Amino acid sequence: MKLTNTALIVSAFTVLVGCGPKESNITASSSAEDIYAQSCAGCHSGGLKGWLTGAPEVGDKEVWQPIIAKGVEPMTAITIAGVSKMPAKGGCDKCSEEQIKGVVELMADKSQ
Repeated sequence: MKLTNTALIVSAFTVLVGCGPKESNITASSSAEDIYAQSCAGCHSGGLKGWLTGAPEVGDKEVWQPIIAKGVEPMTAITIAGVSKMPAKGGCDKCSEEQIKGVVELMADKSQ
């Protein structure tokens, strides 16, 4: 099988960023903090993955100000649908929409 340059780049990016399915302990009773730690912090806590994905770092008030200004409901809808390099539900397929909203609120609170 011959891989194109684009396929090689996408494959390397996927490995580096950690995209794609991953095992988690997330259940219907998982807290927003647990979900953030397992599904969101990898990109939203800065570092290489955050830089590669362009994910806004939680706590960066300047970057988050215009995002938070949109409101929790639109932020939640965008997170559920996925945006840019972030997959739908931030990759947390097990998460309910209410859990996603809780994580969005947590991240917004930590970034005000």
